[in-house]
Amino acid sequence: MPTSDWTRGRKFGKVIGRTDANSIPIGIVIKHYGGEVREGKASNVKCILHNDVRRSAVINTYDNLYYCHTCGKGGNAVNIISFKESLEFKDALIRAIEILAGSGSTLQSKSKRRDSGFSKRSWDI
Repeated sequence: MPTSDWTRGRKFGKVIGRTDANSIPIGIVIKHYGGEVREGKASNVKCILHNDVRRSAVINTYDNLYYCHTCGKGGNAVNIISFKESLEFKDALIRAIEILAGSGSTLQSKSKRRDSGFSKRSWDI
């Protein structure tokens, strides 16, 4: 799906589209906040949610998951934005789409993921 379709956002209180929060690539969000990204299922990186000197966080680019063993925070890309910018989940989802559009990338295809449908975390925006 083209990036321009996801940048429209909410206009006049009408729902524009439906987005699966787990389909937003976590690597792009981590890079946006200046963190390092290593491809793989369990790559150790420095946490971007607190001042970290050791590699205490684990990033899974295949399933779009992130978890820090020191601060105990993690989740998908939208959860990371929610922690970093102190936003509600739905506002963080809109911000994630803005970051994704600014990077020139698109949503992760469903074929890469194990399940083929929308997750329980699908939101109307």
